Amino acid sequence: MKRFRQFFIVILIVLSWGDGQAEAARQDTGRVFIVNAPVNDPEGFRTLVKQLEVLRPFGRIQVNVSTLADKGFHEIPEQGSAWHEYASGNPTPFKFFPDARLAPFIPADFVKKNRELLLLKVKILREHGMEASFIGYEPNFMPAAFFDAFPQLMGPRVDHPRRSTQKEFAPCVHQPETRALLAGMMEQLLKAAPEIVSFSFKTNDAGAGICWSDWLYTGPNGPAACQRLGMGERMASLLQAYQEGASRAGRKLSIYIDDASSNFSGSERTDIESHLPDNCYFLSNAKRAQVNIGGTLGSLYPVTGVLNLVSLLPQLQALPDNPDKTIFITLRAAYDRGVERPDVSALLIGLIADQFRKPASAKGPEAEFRQLRETCDLWAGARSGGLLLKAFVALDEAMAYKAATFPRVHSLYWGVTERLITRPLVIAPQRLSAQEEAYFLPFVFNVYDDEARMDYMDIHGGRQTVPPGAAENYANRISRAADLFGQLDEAAPQKAFFRRMSLSLKMHASIIRSCGNFAAAQAIRDRNAAIVNGAVRRHDKESSWTGHPDFISFNNIMRNELDNTMALISLLENGGAQQVIVARQPLYEDRFLLGPDLVAQLRKKRKIMLDHWRDVEEYLASPLK
Repeated sequence: MKRFRQFFIVILIVLSWGDGQAEAARQDTGRVFIVNAPVNDPEGFRTLVKQLEVLRPFGRIQVNVSTLADKGFHEIPEQGSAWHEYASGNPTPFKFFPDARLAPFIPADFVKKNRELLLLKVKILREHGMEASFIGYEPNFMPAAFFDAFPQLMGPRVDHPRRSTQKEFAPCVHQPETRALLAGMMEQLLKAAPEIVSFSFKTNDAGAGICWSDWLYTGPNGPAACQRLGMGERMASLLQAYQEGASRAGRKLSIYIDDASSNFSGSERTDIESHLPDNCYFLSNAKRAQVNIGGTLGSLYPVTGVLNLVSLLPQLQALPDNPDKTIFITLRAAYDRGVERPDVSALLIGLIADQFRKPASAKGPEAEFRQLRETCDLWAGARSGGLLLKAFVALDEAMAYKAATFPRVHSLYWGVTERLITRPLVIAPQRLSAQEEAYFLPFVFNVYDDEARMDYMDIHGGRQTVPPGAAENYANRISRAADLFGQLDEAAPQKAFFRRMSLSLKMHASIIRSCGNFAAAQAIRDRNAAIVNGAVRRHDKESSWTGHPDFISFNNIMRNELDNTMALISLLENGGAQQVIVARQPLYEDRFLLGPDLVAQLRKKRKIMLDHWRDVEEYLASPLK
């Protein structure tokens, strides 16, 4: 009898192990939708969850719950730091469930609010029978005071030396104590929120990094003790720590390293892929296909409310191909400061669901065009379907022109973070008073005030420019597309949406036009640096039809920007304000987020430009006719 009981126990163990293996296998089979929308408003989150119900028949739905409840003001140095604003919204487990050793160095109220919001979101998902995902940055930098207390855990420097006023370090994952700390926090997180079944993160950017990685912004660095390790071994240690925490919580966890946003060299990517533990994924492959899909907010921010259906359709057609696929639906921008409008997310999610409802059909340009035409007829009706199709084609052609002509110009990194939208365009920025600069200069992304003031084309410590005329050409193309979207007849089912979209596109065109104007103005300032950075002067008295060769050009640039600013004010005051992402309070305005008084700032820009309109005459000779 004793021998029989022992045999029976062994059989139970084997069977339970087999069930566990089967569960582990099931963990990463089937289609999964992981939705990333940084919504920190509970009602907004409920709206999103309800929109996602249409995807339920086609796969498991996992919604990100890791958005912070508030900005991490405590992470920004007293002297300010442009780089730290990248990271002040970074979700990471220790901002929700910090280890006891780390907790004293993080404001308790900050942690409490983040945790409460996460748990409320989990509750909403539980009510709707959906799963949760945690999306963050790992391993994230930790407070300097923590490393003073535990110096043996300090890993690589991860800040960007040309963008930061203060050094920051992430923990070294080679240290067993670090891995235990990370595992413990993951255990706490999953015990409190068992609905979290996937964990995704980006690294080597915006506040997170791995020891001795090629892509660390200060160069490969870290403790000498771990320098010999390969990147695959390092990442495996990190991933195993998180899986250990999940195991202790009695949970199965799928972990994704964000291939699209993480920075690794080619050799590092190969090494990581060859060392992945079970249920951990990096590159999309036959083991686990991965695809990212989203709207245009990432490229048009701070303007929202735009869909480029032509570029979206090829992505949609590929979605049903593989039943074992993870589909990341991204509705965010500007380091979690921006989220797509609900009307955009509703249309996008509906398009994704429609793709799975349809029987398998032909793919390729002809099938895409047929689907485009059908969708336009559905959204605009029989009378305006052809017009909507023409508008979408014009929009896509405009965006393709930009991608081919000046792809590195972004409305976020140029228009917002350099404040080209709101700052005055003048010949001699040094002549602005401190009062005139106060509303924009502190929000220009630069660690040096004088560079922020004097170089319109200093983009985050580097320099970019725009081919002459290209920005104006693109803006005109976008404006023509916007006009078409605004011409749908009154019977069009989605007329209100496309009217708003028309406004958004016109505002985007205005922002890019500003980028072109400032680039052209800086080119003139560069050509005449000795003059415009020197003392004012009296010019000779010889007759001249043009004056200085750049005088008329600079005046025309100023006038173009002045008119462009007034046009943007008019758009904002006639419904456009609802389509632009701005800070909800002045406290939250930063390098990545425009102030809530956007129209007032634009009016101030106009006044300052007019107050300094004649400054150019004191540097570049005017015509004398």
